[in-house]
Amino acid sequence: MIHQTEQHTQLVVDIIGTLNLRFKKLNLYYEAAWTDSFCHRRCMHEHPTLLEAARCAMPHGAGWYVLAVENGTPRQLLGDEEDVVNKFRFGKLSAESDLWNP
Repeated sequence: MIHQTEQHTQLVVDIIGTLNLRFKKLNLYYEAAWTDSFCHRRCMHEHPTLLEAARCAMPHGAGWYVLAVENGTPRQLLGDEEDVVNKFRFGKLSAESDLWNP
């Protein structure tokens, strides 16, 4: 019985993994972005959280920001998302915080 349960568990893990790959562009993720000599640059990483994207953007100077990528299309952050990034940017939220981990 235990062996069969382990097989079912592995099957579920395999199915979910396959669905995540197949429908990857439907997943929401965040990217770090910044301006450099009047050019907009993006890190092209798929950060699962706002704070991870903000930590990636921060070393690029004062002109950094975070954008969301939803259904494969970049979009401006929503109000709540922007609030989290601004709290981090202005030191009211630590980099280790898990306040916003969708």
